Amino acid sequence: MPIRKVSPETRKKLTQVVFAIFQVTFTYYRLSIKLFSLPLHFVFHRLASAKVRVKTAFPLINIRTSRWSNELPVEIIQLILRRLFVSDHLRCGAVCRSWRAAVSATKPKGCPQLPWLMLRSHPFSLKEHRFLSLGDQKTYKSSSINPNDYISRRDCVGSVEGWLIMIDSEFWRPEGFLYPWSFGLHLLDYNLKYPYATVNFFLNPVSGARVMLPSQSTVRYGYSSRPFFFKKVVASSVPITTSSPGHHRQLNPSCFVAGLSAAGRYLAFCRPTDKLWTRIDPMPDARGLRIQDIEIIDGRLFASTRNSSELIVYDLETLHVDDHANAGPCGSIYRRPPKMLVMLHPTPFPSLNSTNTMAGVVHYHECEKVYLAKDPTSKDLFMIFHNVSFAFEKEPIIPSSCLGWNYVIPPQTLGFRVFKLECNNSGSRWKKVDDLGDGILFMSEASNKVISASSLTSPHYKTEFEENCIYFAFDNPCLASPSTGRDFGIFSLANNSIKRTVPGEEPRTGLFHSKTVWFTPNFQQLD
Repeated sequence: MPIRKVSPETRKKLTQVVFAIFQVTFTYYRLSIKLFSLPLHFVFHRLASAKVRVKTAFPLINIRTSRWSNELPVEIIQLILRRLFVSDHLRCGAVCRSWRAAVSATKPKGCPQLPWLMLRSHPFSLKEHRFLSLGDQKTYKSSSINPNDYISRRDCVGSVEGWLIMIDSEFWRPEGFLYPWSFGLHLLDYNLKYPYATVNFFLNPVSGARVMLPSQSTVRYGYSSRPFFFKKVVASSVPITTSSPGHHRQLNPSCFVAGLSAAGRYLAFCRPTDKLWTRIDPMPDARGLRIQDIEIIDGRLFASTRNSSELIVYDLETLHVDDHANAGPCGSIYRRPPKMLVMLHPTPFPSLNSTNTMAGVVHYHECEKVYLAKDPTSKDLFMIFHNVSFAFEKEPIIPSSCLGWNYVIPPQTLGFRVFKLECNNSGSRWKKVDDLGDGILFMSEASNKVISASSLTSPHYKTEFEENCIYFAFDNPCLASPSTGRDFGIFSLANNSIKRTVPGEEPRTGLFHSKTVWFTPNFQQLD
């Protein structure tokens, strides 16, 4: 193709210009859509108000149409609800007012829940985010779960139990920030100070509760004026806690949140009560170090690299007291060397990449990606090697530095290897795990977790889930064939077999790359 004769540097500059033009055009397009939709929202609101007034003025209509549901004792409804999934709670709440009140009053903490998978639409897309319920294998629009629009066109970069960790950006949702003039500055100088405001927060998609976090704009990326872009955020626990006397929910002071930069070079952490993030600089002798994944257990931040014999560990309690408590308005930077766990031999290593290039396409065979996961009950840390094969263009038309890798053949799962961290007086080592027992490992790009099947008190869990298995859900960009980008399935550790699955009736969301996120829904909210 003639365009391939243009130098990569020129193509990169052209791409940056086109992308900047798209940003400005996209912004004003979103603003115009918002202004157009305001009158429609006003009309729908007036119609809904009129409907409520009619029902209030003619109460006999409600009694005649829902007599049996109104006469059912609330105590019986609540006993039934305690044995149902969140999806069933949502359906019951839609029957009538009395059932909706019973659902709101129940919200039992011990209600058996199965994990849900968030199928994100890209923030540029007009489609709603959807949730796949493993209990009934159905997908639900985000608006049908909670009418509060705290999730549309936001990016999700992690989860903890029933809470999603969200990022709201002026670039994706300009009508929420209303600073359209700042986007024009981006056309003048690509390296200009980052003009887009960002907001970070916890979100419970079921109850609609939010807990705000410091904006990632408070963290600067290296020597540049541009801020962090988190590709993954983890939390040590849920952001709220309940005090015993009055059962009043408040911010959890023991909750730590840590973020991994998109390039895997820097880390940052904070608490929900903080006003800004603390950046953690890499070790002085760690040139070229790229962190693969992170996890928090008991106030310690674990960071894995491609070298599985070394595990970087930060004590967040110490870092927070020493460096973050007196942080200034521009944020603080932690530069002390972390503790490093050196594993005893033998240690597992990711398999070497076997590559070959054909017709300008680079093929990777049996390449292993490194992930971390924790068991929230036992506090065990697991390291997972994800074996995949994929292919991409060696010299794509759009440079990978601008758009990321665009796969010709998206990654397809070939298998997994699982190891558990064991620490004792003689040292630390990774122990290979061939049997998780009744454990189930859920893996995605933004969240990994281990759940014990025995903790699922639903009588149907044995038919819904397979023990000693890995449920994986990955989404990869592939412009040539978007439908092949999703890599969903169940891997059995017992016989190393893979069963491919399709996420309900939900098709591929679009051309853009969208992370998948596992979470366990609940009704927690901040009073």
